[in-house]
Amino acid sequence: MSTESRTESSTAPPAPRLAGVRSRWLSAATAALQGDRGVAGAALVGSFGAGRADDWSDIDLLVFVDDAQLDAYAAPGRLPSSPGTLTAAFDARHNGPRGTRALALHYVIDGLPLWVDWHIHPISRAGWPADSAVILDRQGFDRLPATFSDLLSTGEHEPPTLKRPIEHQMARLAMIPIAGKQIARRSPETARMIELLGGPYAPGASWQDHLAALRELLAGFAALGLPDSVAAGHAYLDLVKETLD
Repeated sequence: MSTESRTESSTAPPAPRLAGVRSRWLSAATAALQGDRGVAGAALVGSFGAGRADDWSDIDLLVFVDDAQLDAYAAPGRLPSSPGTLTAAFDARHNGPRGTRALALHYVIDGLPLWVDWHIHPISRAGWPADSAVILDRQGFDRLPATFSDLLSTGEHEPPTLKRPIEHQMARLAMIPIAGKQIARRSPETARMIELLGGPYAPGASWQDHLAALRELLAGFAALGLPDSVAAGHAYLDLVKETLD
């Protein structure tokens, strides 16, 4: 469940508060990974690995572990989560080839949401994608010619896990900030994203109208009983408004 656009705008407005929250989390997560001897290697992939991240970018991490420990590490409680609170976790193994695992985790830090895609791969197929930024390598893995996107699309994928209806609703709630990010970037995909989350499809709407649609969706998600996530969604949309005003 990668949430990061592959064509991010280099002119996205600055959001230093978001960048600061993300930097704090990443520093703590990097230290935790370095202190975990079961982690053979870790790298930033996605927009950070490719060097095209902006203040709105989420985090994608690739982690190599022993083959026998693959499922043990593909658990939300096994991966670094502080600072902040882990508020939602989604099994995203269907986004990768067979024999790999993936988790989409949603954190709230200082009242703001942060989405992190974790990709857990076995050592037996380890190799650094061409567009990755290595932060830990205990075994000297080779650099590959293929991009991370190429590696994810190679061969047969893991089958998706069954999700309950409430989990689909939780995922939509967690993705409200993703739609907010698209508004901030003036992405042409904003209207389609809002429709995906259950809102109206209005490609000609103003950014103010898009924000209003997302706030209406947030109000509907209040029934899920996840007040921290709802509040973080509103705080994120407030930040989008402040940035674009």
